Amino acid sequence: MVRDYHAHQATPWLAGLVIALLLVVSGTPAAAQILYGSIVGSVTDGSGAAIPGAAVKITNLSTGVVRETTTNAVGDYSVPTLQAGSYSVDVTSTGFRPAQVTNITVVINNVTRTNLRLELGQVTESITVSDAAAVLQADRAEVRAEVTAQQLTNLPVPPGRNYQALFATLPGFTTPTNAHSIPSNPSRALRFNVNGTSGSTNNTRIDGASSTNIWLPHMTAYVPALESIETVNVVTNSFDAEQGLAGGAAVNVQIKSGTNEFHGSAFEYHNNNKTKAKNFFIPTGERNPKDVFNNFGGTVGGPIKRNKVFFFTSYDSNVQRRFVSRRGSVPTEAMKQGNFTNSQGRLVFDPETTVMGGPDGLEVFRTPFAGNQVPLSRMNPVSAKIIPLWPTANIPGTGSQNNYFTGAPFSFDRQTLDAKVNLNLTDKFTSFVRYSFLDTTPSMLRSWAMRWEGIRLLAATWVRASD
Repeated sequence: MVRDYHAHQATPWLAGLVIALLLVVSGTPAAAQILYGSIVGSVTDGSGAAIPGAAVKITNLSTGVVRETTTNAVGDYSVPTLQAGSYSVDVTSTGFRPAQVTNITVVINNVTRTNLRLELGQVTESITVSDAAAVLQADRAEVRAEVTAQQLTNLPVPPGRNYQALFATLPGFTTPTNAHSIPSNPSRALRFNVNGTSGSTNNTRIDGASSTNIWLPHMTAYVPALESIETVNVVTNSFDAEQGLAGGAAVNVQIKSGTNEFHGSAFEYHNNNKTKAKNFFIPTGERNPKDVFNNFGGTVGGPIKRNKVFFFTSYDSNVQRRFVSRRGSVPTEAMKQGNFTNSQGRLVFDPETTVMGGPDGLEVFRTPFAGNQVPLSRMNPVSAKIIPLWPTANIPGTGSQNNYFTGAPFSFDRQTLDAKVNLNLTDKFTSFVRYSFLDTTPSMLRSWAMRWEGIRLLAATWVRASD
């Protein structure tokens, strides 16, 4: 069973309490293949004949966890539900030299085939093969790809360090793009389509638990920190039944786990307006606006009890300070006086002169105001009170289009924490529990006010003007 917790505006004391509980609480084992990988293969002799009853030992090189089995009557073996990582396979059989293959990479939602050939000889002699070559995927029909921890670390990722940005490197994906406001998408998940299907048919699981934004189903509800991800498995066609809930892509994200060695990392990413070109649409004389972005955090993981209990924790913080500006269109001073002579040939008609005519009586005939000037006496009293409240155009030489520039400060803070504890009770019974939280604190959201200050003033004064 996977326990997946998300909290918005979580408090630090709650996070600390949960982390402490992680050290003593474990879940029940998860059997779903999407959480784990498998190693299968066959054991033969020098002539290619199957060797039944051979002892097979599979060892996780990072955690020391050992799984054992024997080959069946046709020399095949299968060890399912293996945690992602690097493994070695040791095979022994009476009358044959022991054989070993090391550095076998196991990823989630995948079957890794490792065939071994035993040679006649004494058990004191052995054959070791390192870094076995990858074989063609022949045990599953699905179309899939992996984004590994090494790729997540080494490939350039845009500011925000979202793993979904790397989907642009996978076949069938549209370029992931940012979407929606911060309140509706606080994790800043990216939107993408796969193989021409709707973005709402993608399903993202984090350690086996679906992470769906219920009011925006085409967006992922929670985006783990880049440093906390072990691997991302993506299936885009020929889904197995266990995938489910996916029509475009089944995305399986696995959070890192601790090992028998203590490891940690720290990072800091900084960007500001000094590294960016000035926006072309900023009026002449305006300086390059403030845009400061800091992303920092780190990870730590290791053993609580060697070969048995492991922990991993990741923290990621984003701090953004910007000056956001917009250009809009407001009435010129002449327009406020009813003068539309400079309206690029557009006539203003007197509504009181509208008559219907023509052969079928459906044609509209109207008389324009003389000189394209609306008499002040014809203006509605409500409009007369609203017009002075409209802002004054502040970009000269633009006429009535894009003649107003405005801006305001914007700040946004986001932090995520991912904590995971793995417990290996026996060689066949493993468990883990994970806690993740997302905290966002936008101190000033100006997305609507920035679009057009005139609209805000119009709405704010409507009741007063109509008195």
